[in-house]
Amino acid sequence: MQQKPMEVLAYLAQQHPALVSRQELIDVVWAGNSYVGEKALTNAIWQLRASLQQLAESELINTVRKKGYRLAVAPVYLTEQNATLPAPVEPATKAATARRKTVLWSAAGVMLVTLLGIVAYYNTAVTAKDTAAHIVSLTKGNGRAMFPALSPDERYLVFSWRKFEMASNLYLLDMQNTSAPARQLTFSVDDESRPLWSKDGRHIYYSSKTAVYGECYIMQLDTVTLASKRLAACNRHSTVYMDISADGRYLAFSGRLQPDGASLYRLDLQNPEAEPQAVPCLQYCQYRVRDMAFSPDGRYLALTRRAHRLSEEIYLHDLATGQEQKLTSGEEDILGLSWHPDSERLVFSTFRHGKRQGYLLNVTDRQLQPLELEDFAWPSRILLNGDVFYHSNNNVPQLGYLPLNQSVTGAVFPLTAADARYEAPHYNKKQHALAYVSNESGYMEIWKADLNMENRQQLTQLHGMVKYPQWSNSGRYIAFVARLPNEEEDKLMLLEVKTGQLTQLKTGALWHGKISWWYDDSSVIFSHNSNLFSIDTHSGDVNQLTFKGGVWGQMMAADRFYFSKGRNRGLWQLLPDGSEKQLLPGSIFSSRTAWTITGHGIYFLQQKPGQLLVSYYDTNDGQLQDLILLPPDLLHLLSVMSFDEENQRLLFELSTHPRADIQRLSHPLLQ
Repeated sequence: MQQKPMEVLAYLAQQHPALVSRQELIDVVWAGNSYVGEKALTNAIWQLRASLQQLAESELINTVRKKGYRLAVAPVYLTEQNATLPAPVEPATKAATARRKTVLWSAAGVMLVTLLGIVAYYNTAVTAKDTAAHIVSLTKGNGRAMFPALSPDERYLVFSWRKFEMASNLYLLDMQNTSAPARQLTFSVDDESRPLWSKDGRHIYYSSKTAVYGECYIMQLDTVTLASKRLAACNRHSTVYMDISADGRYLAFSGRLQPDGASLYRLDLQNPEAEPQAVPCLQYCQYRVRDMAFSPDGRYLALTRRAHRLSEEIYLHDLATGQEQKLTSGEEDILGLSWHPDSERLVFSTFRHGKRQGYLLNVTDRQLQPLELEDFAWPSRILLNGDVFYHSNNNVPQLGYLPLNQSVTGAVFPLTAADARYEAPHYNKKQHALAYVSNESGYMEIWKADLNMENRQQLTQLHGMVKYPQWSNSGRYIAFVARLPNEEEDKLMLLEVKTGQLTQLKTGALWHGKISWWYDDSSVIFSHNSNLFSIDTHSGDVNQLTFKGGVWGQMMAADRFYFSKGRNRGLWQLLPDGSEKQLLPGSIFSSRTAWTITGHGIYFLQQKPGQLLVSYYDTNDGQLQDLILLPPDLLHLLSVMSFDEENQRLLFELSTHPRADIQRLSHPLLQ
């Protein structure tokens, strides 16, 4: 049986004996795409009936005209213990034979499909390597199950689940019956994420963001009626981080960085007319607030502040005075922050040397203890017995390519397949080589290799964090961004490949976005504070290029400078007189940095609902050509692309393991 008919049958079984409307099925199985779903649903029902009529003499799926469909028999959910079908009994009469055959095969058919489709959930206990930790898996496969949140009475676990080819929605798991399928709570084509429970357990708060146009709202879901409503708008350009105060009155969330340094907002949940208010910032205001967690005793708010992509630290915000103290140093990318019930320790997930790891932090003496767990992300609140829910994050980027010299564009092919990370490929035709980032040596460093990823050579030994390697056009240099050990700000670095000599380009900026080269290699182009700048590699002179926005630019020639302004903000050209010209609107060119220039055009990723489209824009005649649709989890709009002119192929950074699952952790350090 094909996947979509299986999903339709599984959902009808899950909702039995309720009537399910056509629109509800389209929302669940085809992510609300009515244009595709209307015909596809009719075809799926036909396929189901054609398959099931072999198992029963009567219809197993009833049609209620103009209303929808209903499963005619009650599904029986098989467990690991009773997964064997009953043996047939010798019938006494032909009529009895028919009746028993109908009942037996109807039940068997539905049970087998249900078993395969929606109850592949069972607890799998494993022992974490080199620790006494105990882990139980609560979800298993089929997309990304993320952001677990346990209800105040510890009865239910809500989480965000993005199944393949669908938007993420909220699901509810009964902790008293974890073998039963999770119940779907929202049915949106938008991405529903980061759920939180109200203190009384009646409501769930979450963020809802449109996949293409980037509209973002903080929502409230009534767990009894399943009615939802918008509470506030949120930042569409980044993930929304939220938490609820210990007394349940305020919802805090991260937002845009204001001129006065405020980037933390507070919403009074007891006042239906309240608008979000910016929380005044007294210290460290140059760094934007990202994640947050209220201490159980109501005294503190733990914050993560991000200076840039290579620097994010934890701060302790005193709720009475507004004063903050810095708790960590040298962290890069923190994903998840949760208090221990004793209000003295924090559990968090951080990114070190290319691996996602968990740590326990004492806020008094600032001592760190490793949990000795990899793929640990987004810990929920810690229970009194020390258990914590989290989601595994085992994404290990690899390099791949899309051939362009074929009459029919096929698929993306791998260049690497290893346990080490391979990121940010950039090709140079003078060197016939790729520059890229990898943690193959144990640290994230700059490497180079030939076009088959052979003859690999490590070019740096900084033992820090590196990003965005970019060959100069001549192939003499590689420019990149690095954050060195024990330093806060990142640096724009220049590596002479032949000699290995490193030079810092002193831009005066505290952080640098993705970089590129001037057409004649005289300058390096970088982004800072959402505008583009250039720095002369000889004189060190810095020149601002854009004044109305710019996140990445590339030059074909002196008069051909192209740049993007951010997500869904289009493709632009910077003219020699300094004026700007929009070439493609944001509805077509949605990418920030996932685009690359060639001699005559630009390849770019375009986001569609549930898909990514690789397209080509001819800069000479303005023609647009769509090349291939890709799965949404294979690439993203922050992916790095490069054009291999010799082999006529596009090089990508691929997400080869996009799966994430909800886990329950019992760890001796948390007890």
